[in-house]
Amino acid sequence: MANTSDFVNLPGTTKEMRDRLITAFDALTNWRDEIQTANERCLGNVLEQTSEVARSMGWPDEAVKATRQYLQNASKSQTQLIDQLMDGWKQQLKSPIAPMAVPRGLAGPTPGMQALGAFAPWTIWLQAAEMWQRTWMPDVSRGWDTRSH
Repeated sequence: MANTSDFVNLPGTTKEMRDRLITAFDALTNWRDEIQTANERCLGNVLEQTSEVARSMGWPDEAVKATRQYLQNASKSQTQLIDQLMDGWKQQLKSPIAPMAVPRGLAGPTPGMQALGAFAPWTIWLQAAEMWQRTWMPDVSRGWDTRSH
């Protein structure tokens, strides 16, 4: 949960704004904790099942290990991204220069637009997920019977 003292002495904030900050950080913390709990509960089984199917498909041990490592890293990345976002916001809010300004990492090249750089970790994660999906399902449509029944 958000530490109230993190938001008490922020210049230019009202009680309502501080309450909203605490609520938002609590929501992010809950989300991160739920992801972590789900990963702890499910990841072992996912790793076991994906390893078994990869071996049954004749994949070499290096590919099986790489798949396991990828899934482990992806599960860790989810919670780390949320933590990084919260830490960045806290640092910005504590900035003596412009605590209420849009952080540079989120400011886009044109007004109102967000730069892709701020979301690079998400972009990388999504690209990796897409690559994984293509590996596991190279061309699902080839195996489907597209004739009408």
